[in-house]
Amino acid sequence: MSKLKIHIEILSSLACIGPIKLTGLMTRIGLDRTSLEEHLELLTDRGLVDSQNLGEDKTFYVATERGMKVLNVMGSISNEASRFHALQF
Repeated sequence: MSKLKIHIEILSSLACIGPIKLTGLMTRIGLDRTSLEEHLELLTDRGLVDSQNLGEDKTFYVATERGMKVLNVMGSISNEASRFHALQF
């Protein structure tokens, strides 16, 4: 799966289920801890995801307002690309 698709999947998951711990997101996305942490770090650095520390081993991840806007745009582009691809074949 491409990095872009993984990022869209992460943002989609956070948008659908709200704050979630790393282990829950790992299960939902199907990535190992190290890979998911790398993607989350990139998304956090870009202001698309935020982490909320609620104590020891209680870090939750959420999509930011900017992340939600990017998800909406990328979802539209992805849908159009899928329709275009279907017309080609």
